Amino acid sequence: MSNYEDCDHVTAETVMPRAVKALLNTLTGFFYLPFSSTSQTEPPSRGHLKPTECNQAANVYHLSERGAYNSCFRDIWGPREKLALEAWSNNNPGGCIPLRLAENSLVHEDIVAFIQEQLKILPLEHLTYNTGPRGSFRLRRALGHYFEEEFHPLLPVTPDDLFVTPGLTSAIDSVVFSICNPGDGILVPVPFYNGFKIDITHRSDAQLVGVTYDELEGYSSLDDLFNQGMTKKALDNALKRARAQGIEPRAVLISNPHNPLGRSYVTGGDHQRAHWLCNENDLHFISDEIYAKSVFENPVLTSDFVSALAIDWMKLIAPNRFHVLYSASKDFCANGLRIGVVYSQNKGLFRSMSSIGAFSWTPHLVQDIWAAMLENKEWRIELHKKNTSLMAENYGIITRFMQKRRILYYEMNAGLYLWTDCRRFLVSALERNNIDLDDLRVGGPNDGTYKRREARFVEIGIEQGVSISPGSIYQAREYGWFRITFTAEKPMLEEGLRRFAKVLDNHEVSCWD
Repeated sequence: MSNYEDCDHVTAETVMPRAVKALLNTLTGFFYLPFSSTSQTEPPSRGHLKPTECNQAANVYHLSERGAYNSCFRDIWGPREKLALEAWSNNNPGGCIPLRLAENSLVHEDIVAFIQEQLKILPLEHLTYNTGPRGSFRLRRALGHYFEEEFHPLLPVTPDDLFVTPGLTSAIDSVVFSICNPGDGILVPVPFYNGFKIDITHRSDAQLVGVTYDELEGYSSLDDLFNQGMTKKALDNALKRARAQGIEPRAVLISNPHNPLGRSYVTGGDHQRAHWLCNENDLHFISDEIYAKSVFENPVLTSDFVSALAIDWMKLIAPNRFHVLYSASKDFCANGLRIGVVYSQNKGLFRSMSSIGAFSWTPHLVQDIWAAMLENKEWRIELHKKNTSLMAENYGIITRFMQKRRILYYEMNAGLYLWTDCRRFLVSALERNNIDLDDLRVGGPNDGTYKRREARFVEIGIEQGVSISPGSIYQAREYGWFRITFTAEKPMLEEGLRRFAKVLDNHEVSCWD
């Protein structure tokens, strides 16, 4: 679309092919209703569904109420399956470049070469049930050694402390299913990884309770999310708010390093505040540490990753309520292997997870692939070193691009993406002298206008052949923030930014006037 006039009245239905509209449905949130020019809200909970809603799906496809609800509101992979065929590649240079996904392809060739060299089919281990859904002893031993070398735990990590899962989505789902009754709450600091909504709600019917900071007295910036005192106040407020709404909180879940902000909780104090709250209120503490080794050098930030395992947590919380999660997806650049692990000393939790583990359990062949990576210490160290070096290079590419265009961003040194402030591009030239960027607050007087403009900004990017993630799906408190992945291979990243520049150029002359 070349004419961007009257953007607020242009809808996806009038300008976009079905595949692009399907992508927008997933981009506007994993858990939002399909995109429209006037609506971007969460679907009703199953318990509040009107009798007529989803009746067509229930009747036509002979589904239960639960099945109809999931069919109507929760299928994100159907559209993605079709879109994967249209993605950018060397053989499809006209395809859409997905700078929205938290994927790292920088050392894929190294991973492929290692797997091809190591792959051996062992009938007794790989073609039988073997040790069952809890995970192979080989992998759990290798993970125990890896944790002790890289996470510096105060206690030894034994195979009995580990439960292997098919990725962290499954890990969080299994833990939440085991500790929550329907309607119970999980406290998560805002902004948060949008997939947590799926992990917490889809099967367990638990509720995600956002822990907000910006309404606290003394709040100044996103840095406060990593401030001990502010964290305690924010958690206290969220706990009281949840209980006032009739929600029984069961756990605090953090991502460390943080997604989407790309920083670590760098001292034990941040953990201690959360542990203290959990212990005082009989809550579980869950630390998602999937980006633990995706920490690169940034001269502006000197902080490093500190695992929850490395602090004296035994003095702060009961062992049965302390859990750490990890995966091969990010640090080993292997989202598709679908393998993760839960650390816990709660044997009752593991028995519960084992009871449902047969529904989703990682093949022992895949477990041996990850075990081989972990066991080869020299190769593994070199892989992490090369990966973080390339991450730093690509971070330089994307931040120089932003600086050249006077776009603010949140400095980070962990994770695969940049939290980018494009708020000014949602404001028209006529409005710029009369509006403060704080007026773009979610729920503010102009909420509908800026919600539509943020969604339209994403649309225009897709029309130019690049997709980015709007901050609203991470529960950003203002419209106009975007998460942009920079760990694509360099030619793909540079082409994606070239296409993004076209989006920005169109908005510099303002498509909203």
